[in-house]
Amino acid sequence: MCQWLFDTVAGIRVDGENHFLIAPVPGGTLTHAAAEHTSLYGTVSSRWRKTADGLTVSVVVPPNTTADVRLPDGRAHSVRAGAHEFTVIG
Repeated sequence: MCQWLFDTVAGIRVDGENHFLIAPVPGGTLTHAAAEHTSLYGTVSSRWRKTADGLTVSVVVPPNTTADVRLPDGRAHSVRAGAHEFTVIG
């Protein structure tokens, strides 16, 4: 069950030596979720929260790594290290 919350609900998957795939899957009665993974390069984190307007997704990518972020509305973003926030309307 914990693995499902980590890699499906929060959506964090290690996808190569210094690359991550972050694809959260909000659903059910959950209104928010957050998880983090400590890798060789540092901590990657993913969190989402349902809002009155839709959904806010926040990710942190550690130094010297990249990530592909796939949002529940189908949009995808390739990001570098740092903090990133995305809004899904609807």
